[in-house]
Amino acid sequence: MKVTVIASLLFSILATILFFGQNLGISVILFVIPYLGFTIYYIEKRQKAKNRKAYLLVVPVILLAATYFIYQNRFFQIFNIVVMLILYNIMLIWCMEQKYELEFVMKRILALFLKPFSFLSIALHQIGHVFTSKKSQNEKMKPKKGITKQIMIGIGVSIPLLILIIALLSSADFHFANGISQISKFFYENMDRFFDGQWGFSIFLRLITIIILTIYLISFFINLRTKEPWKIGDERNICIHVDTIILNTVVTLLNIVYVIFCSIQVENLIETMVNHQSIEYASYAREGFFQLMVVSIINFIIILVTTQNKKESTKPQMIYRQVMNLILAISTVIILISAFVRMNLYGEAYGYTFLRILVYFTLITEGLLMIPTMIYIWKGGNLPTKSYFIIVVIMYLVMNFSNIPNMIATKNVNRYLEPQNQIESEIDVRYLTKTKTDGLKEVMKLYETTQDPVIKRQLEAYFENLRLQLEKEYSWVEWNYSRWKARDLLAQIEYES
Repeated sequence: MKVTVIASLLFSILATILFFGQNLGISVILFVIPYLGFTIYYIEKRQKAKNRKAYLLVVPVILLAATYFIYQNRFFQIFNIVVMLILYNIMLIWCMEQKYELEFVMKRILALFLKPFSFLSIALHQIGHVFTSKKSQNEKMKPKKGITKQIMIGIGVSIPLLILIIALLSSADFHFANGISQISKFFYENMDRFFDGQWGFSIFLRLITIIILTIYLISFFINLRTKEPWKIGDERNICIHVDTIILNTVVTLLNIVYVIFCSIQVENLIETMVNHQSIEYASYAREGFFQLMVVSIINFIIILVTTQNKKESTKPQMIYRQVMNLILAISTVIILISAFVRMNLYGEAYGYTFLRILVYFTLITEGLLMIPTMIYIWKGGNLPTKSYFIIVVIMYLVMNFSNIPNMIATKNVNRYLEPQNQIESEIDVRYLTKTKTDGLKEVMKLYETTQDPVIKRQLEAYFENLRLQLEKEYSWVEWNYSRWKARDLLAQIEYES
């Protein structure tokens, strides 16, 4: 237990050194790697590992931690913290459970976060045990307790008496009063400096953070020693018992609607590709995306409900259910393709934004998720939740390492610079500058290529602004490759007179 307490304290101190008042950079991976290493050591030492395949999740966690010193995407910098914590807890649950079911993952993750709070008193006891010598816990401790208690009582009684005497002496002697005043002033000024937010108050907050984080980490590792550290109360499997004829009827009616909808989609797609002007881009794209999201969720739920139904079915009913679910899956694929084409048309017409790029990744991810879904519908068996999990994690990593800000800058700049678009196309320079250092190279390409003096002036002001930001002194734990590279790129710019 001593190792756990000391390790928790060291990780808490390391966290305050790397993160307190600092921008996230190389510090994230410097913390994540040793913390993951200690977690694996802790599990292995206590022989809690039942499924070592779970350690594969260390790879995506470290890759996500690496993005903090490669890119400067604010969205992912915030969201990745949540994702890394979720993957870390999934790794723990998967590792310590022989037959791990992903269906309960969110419930168990929350429990794994909350259950350590029930061990706070034990954690405090362990801290006292580690930092209190054995000698002090024996007979020699008893008289010291009495002496300490008497001293504290004496100090308590002396304080009001001292205040009264000092007040009387100060009123009796001017020089004594002046001396007390100087002492009070010195004390006040130093206390004010101590809590000025730059030195003392920062240290005070660091100490509070270290204490709280240490206690929680100790409680967290104590919880890992229990038989089921992710379990709070009873977990019950949800069983579905619905009449098969009712479900098949619902799916049939829905499929009729989907077939009509998809036939219209195919017709509109063909018309759009031929005429290029028969559909309003904005409403077409937006409606397509939101329809896709709702329909996809509905379809997955329907497939889950119909296939996990525990009500007995005849063989013809099962075959009919398979056919209906396959039609449902094919309809979803058609809607995916339709939405993808719509978003492509919308991007070409109005430019590309972070949200629109995310839509592309979402559509591709859903398309990939349909592959194991269709195999599952055809072959049966258990739900392909592990396949879903792997696809989502891989696609999320791809999103992180695709450098979306640079992608936005590249697509918008190329779209603007294409000869056929020069007359009618516009570019949002203000939004383009939001790509910051990740898209700087493409923004510089626009500056060097465009002949528009207004755009050039806007970009020159942006470059100067960015240069001033990058001249700020950063701690070594905040080091970031994108920011470091941007300094060299800005030094290469030659402004036109």
